Amino acid sequence: MDSAKIFANHFIMLAELVGLWSMLDMGVHIKRKTVRTMKSIILLIGLEAILWSVGKWTQSFETLSIARPLLTSTIYLLYPIIMLVVIHLTEIADRYVRWLSIPVIISAPILYTSQWTHLIFWMTEDNLYHSVGNPLKYYSYYLVAIYLLIFLFLLLKYNQKISRRDRMSILWCIAIAVLGVMIMVIADMDVDYSTLFASVLVLYYLFIYTKTAKADTLTGLLNRQCYYADEQRERDRITCVVSVDMNDLKKINDSQGHEAGDLALMTVSKCLSKGMGGKKHVYRIGGDEFAIFYLYWDEDDVRTDIATIQKLLSKTDYVCAFGYQMVEDGMELREAMREADRKMYLNKSELKGTTAPQPEQ
Repeated sequence: MDSAKIFANHFIMLAELVGLWSMLDMGVHIKRKTVRTMKSIILLIGLEAILWSVGKWTQSFETLSIARPLLTSTIYLLYPIIMLVVIHLTEIADRYVRWLSIPVIISAPILYTSQWTHLIFWMTEDNLYHSVGNPLKYYSYYLVAIYLLIFLFLLLKYNQKISRRDRMSILWCIAIAVLGVMIMVIADMDVDYSTLFASVLVLYYLFIYTKTAKADTLTGLLNRQCYYADEQRERDRITCVVSVDMNDLKKINDSQGHEAGDLALMTVSKCLSKGMGGKKHVYRIGGDEFAIFYLYWDEDDVRTDIATIQKLLSKTDYVCAFGYQMVEDGMELREAMREADRKMYLNKSELKGTTAPQPEQ
């Protein structure tokens, strides 16, 4: 086995994984659990590349070595295992871990006994590979496809607050993986998929990093930097702006401590983010100051949404002042935001000494 040739064949993949490992330790925005999970995936991809190279070497033997079917079975099993660990990047799969592991657990004996059962593949004594002449020959790919669909479902279902652009980024990462595998399967190529896995992992890391860099650390809402960026990028799609200010945060901090103040901000943010998604962007732009951009919403829908938020807030101990302004033809976004601020301060004055906000007229 030519080690230099193996290293050369995997150089790009190894460079990607080593670079990603280094970036993970520098990513201050990334949660430690996510970092650990991604490092586990990197190690699994590296293991798959090593085993594939060794398996390729055993193909050159004149007679069958028992190592070859064992290596092949392990590689086929590693593909869905990698995807199973990828699913844990969503941070919402823990409750389903036992159920999600069932396909892999069932597959292990099926794959490792296939050399003798001929259920999926087998090698003859002259070291030739054979597979069944039915769709079961792609068994490992089916498992990966199932986990890909689960991964996509969990991401979209439990991340409904992400923007349309973020959703497209997720779909693009998955589309690359699916397209790459389909091309290789259709062409009947005996290739190592570690490079494909590594490339998709790098893309997904960039998505995670970008997403976390856009978020306010405490509340999870979009941050001030993102507010300024969207003010320029989305200005042609924004039909309404809302200014929101929480009342008495300083009083809460002074009397109950900053932990209570943080809890208040998180509670208010949860109310504001109701219905947040591709056409509603909510930002924390200051200590107790928030803003909302509505994309392609009409005034009736905006008023309804604000009323819904106010109803949610009325069930808490916190009060917020609201001011909204429709972005009329020819109106600059900054001008609309200043008008929304003016209305918000009027509402704040009206609320002084009350316990619940009044609907904006």
